[in-house]
Amino acid sequence: MSHDYRAIGLKSGLEIHQQIDTKEKLFCGCPTLLRDTKESNFEFFRYLRPTQSEMGVVDRAALEEMKLTKKFIYKAYDTTCLVENDEEPPRELNAEAVDIALTIARMLKMHIVDELYTMRKIVIDGSNTSGFQRTGLVATGGYIDS
Repeated sequence: MSHDYRAIGLKSGLEIHQQIDTKEKLFCGCPTLLRDTKESNFEFFRYLRPTQSEMGVVDRAALEEMKLTKKFIYKAYDTTCLVENDEEPPRELNAEAVDIALTIARMLKMHIVDELYTMRKIVIDGSNTSGFQRTGLVATGGYIDS
């Protein structure tokens, strides 16, 4: 069965998550080392809670996750800073990482945005210490010749 996706107004997108090989992390000067948990110098814990969005709404899925009252324990190392522990605000974006993202956008023939804004996306599954993921829109559109 064939569908006319333009007629039904379908729009779709692709969000790419990729760890890149930079010398330092995205929002601090810490090295990007993968460490064995046995090397951990200390640990800390968090009970993560959702916050309101810019529109004043709390995500229902995040509320349900909070009701589970999970205690998340994080391992830290001599290379872990206060930004990673969510005890200090993020620093300026890593210029090397931005340059790599722009290179990839050009390779995909994308429209690069005029200004890169860092945004927060609520994630309280324990995958990070802050309860949200920082993200930024680098470019839109684009294609791969096949």
